[in-house]
Amino acid sequence: MTQFGLGEDFEGDHYDGFASLPEMMSFLQKNGLKVICWMAPFVNVQSNSETLPNRFQPSSALTRVPGQNIGKASNYDEAESKGFFVRKDSGGTLVVPWWKGRGSPVDFTNPAARKWFTDQLEVLLKDSEVATANVAKEPAIGGFKTDDGETQNNAQPPDVYIPVNASYADGRRGTQMRNAYCFEYQQCVSGVLGSNGVLFARSGFVGCQAFPGHWAGDNEPNFDANGLSGVIVAGLSAAMSGYSVWGHDVGGYQDSNFGASTADRADLFMRWTQFACFSPIMQMHRQVHKQKKQDFTPGKTEDLRQYPWGYGAEALANYQFYAQLHTRLFPYIYTYAKESSATGVPILRPLILMNQGDPKTLGVQHAYHFGREFLVAPIIALKANSRQVYLPTGNWVDFWTSAAHIGEQTIDWNGANRRQFPLFVREGAIVPLLPENVQSLCDTNYVNNPTVASAKQDLIFLIYPGSATSQFTVYDQTQIQCQRYGNVRRITLNSIARPVTLQVSGAEPAGVTLDNSDLPKRGTLAEFEASATGWRFDSASRFAFIKFPHAGGSAEVRC
Repeated sequence: MTQFGLGEDFEGDHYDGFASLPEMMSFLQKNGLKVICWMAPFVNVQSNSETLPNRFQPSSALTRVPGQNIGKASNYDEAESKGFFVRKDSGGTLVVPWWKGRGSPVDFTNPAARKWFTDQLEVLLKDSEVATANVAKEPAIGGFKTDDGETQNNAQPPDVYIPVNASYADGRRGTQMRNAYCFEYQQCVSGVLGSNGVLFARSGFVGCQAFPGHWAGDNEPNFDANGLSGVIVAGLSAAMSGYSVWGHDVGGYQDSNFGASTADRADLFMRWTQFACFSPIMQMHRQVHKQKKQDFTPGKTEDLRQYPWGYGAEALANYQFYAQLHTRLFPYIYTYAKESSATGVPILRPLILMNQGDPKTLGVQHAYHFGREFLVAPIIALKANSRQVYLPTGNWVDFWTSAAHIGEQTIDWNGANRRQFPLFVREGAIVPLLPENVQSLCDTNYVNNPTVASAKQDLIFLIYPGSATSQFTVYDQTQIQCQRYGNVRRITLNSIARPVTLQVSGAEPAGVTLDNSDLPKRGTLAEFEASATGWRFDSASRFAFIKFPHAGGSAEVRC
């Protein structure tokens, strides 16, 4: 806790450190956050000494991160004496160099080693417990970032994590474990969490799909093959391999091959953010700019490029909009995550996967279905405001303009507003959303802080009525159906008791009824927002907004 106990000045503000682990966990809990702890499968005999620049004393030398143990880990000798590490064919414990030092990989094929390892994680979970609103205890740790676990295919000996001469307790050797080791590693850590947390893993092999989630690894901050365009292809390839809960580093991770100008960097960040919103996991993670202390200039944009506010006002507003939208899409995303666990069909859905009879979808690399209802086509070129999009079978509605398009054709999409990109909704789509003000997906009991707006029972349904009956079943078994009879739309809902808002695309209705009783029309947005029940029509977007406190069970709305 030494390094976390020190305060820090950042962008002109001072932040106190934490006196203890419980204090840190409580702080995160009260801000509506769960913790994912980074880890690797190595126990070190020697760790790299890491340094930090002092941002406000440019002339001073680099200082070591306080609290480091750069020698042997305190639990190394116990594990080695009990044979819990991978060994060499020739005998003796395997020690390999990796990017944090030199250490021995845990042998997860050894049941005793697995228990030794998981016992320590259980202690960590216990130590992270915080008091919830119902006076119970709950770990603030909700997952582990299981980094590494794969060999380094491009490395030359001895810089190989899983050399061919490695020997494992179950009889396998390094040649067999170069891919399989990550499965044993992730299975072990996932077993600690059960259904109460997630992994965030970099490596993967056959079977690792069962331990969500995963991320794309270290990509460059550009539009090229190792940048945004390549990450989209990687995500769709992972989806075709059964990886459903998947994400990537918004803006690219690596500190190399960045755009030449500030404007170029902002454009990339905006477009990557848009793709991230319509990915199962949306996260930021950047390699901190390696800069000598004497070269640091406080306030320079390039020094803040790992932060959304480091790219200018337009990029920040873009990030805020899509981060909020991604949070609001949680009921939709989680519904398809649950479906994926049962059927294997991923959340990111390549066009060819869902339209196998259409040969025109075979070569589409940078557009995909997000669940069933959305068609997403990220912008993948610098300062572009247009691209061609192939629309598969069906009728499609532009998310921004509500313009209708017939499927099985390629269209030219144009949009001068950089905060928009090609995004379409299937005619007949029903999309469950959270309210706009939700700040945390953790439940209210865990957060235990009334100033943080947590997800409750409220749902909003975005509805695009089609000529055929459409329906959507939310992960909690809430069912909603829409039928259109001429100009009248009939919506039936079966749900637990909860506040409900329907956002229905189309012409203004003559009136709205709930279970054959008229709902009052509200003349202004302020009147609508101040009321628990009623409806209004927005002529600009051509949406009817209908709200009511659903008492539970079945209800019918006509509009």
